[in-house]
Amino acid sequence: MVRGSTLCAREYRAEDLSRALDIFDSNVPEFFTAPERQAFADFLQELPGPYFVVETIPGELVACGGYAVVLEQGRADLCWGMVSRTHHGQGVGRFLTALRLEAATADARVRAVVLNTSHLTRGFYERLGFTVERVTVDGIAPGVDRCDMRLELLR
Repeated sequence: MVRGSTLCAREYRAEDLSRALDIFDSNVPEFFTAPERQAFADFLQELPGPYFVVETIPGELVACGGYAVVLEQGRADLCWGMVSRTHHGQGVGRFLTALRLEAATADARVRAVVLNTSHLTRGFYERLGFTVERVTVDGIAPGVDRCDMRLELLR
């Protein structure tokens, strides 16, 4: 378990499913589309790598996100990271991203971390050092551009 000032993180458990879906739902329609909900639920049933939840100290689940390592390409892919809408702008996303980066880059074979996100969260990841490799207009949904981003690790 990782602890922040008022946050703690732990591995996702099957009993977290409904609370993780609540976090997803709180971000529809601005950050996710309703049809993506089933893909997220399916993802949670067969995780490709570590997946974490962030709770406030009293035990409220406020964020979740994970990563998958693709060793043949020397990279880790951040996947399905999200913060409950009521906790946006409070440092929770930064805490979750730092946790995932630290865990993923503990493997010395990982030379880069990649993700795809919307244009709405592009600036957040740019402030953390990610650069945009490609933008696909309407790549997520009409009016929601897909941004493929990368963070090269200095080792």
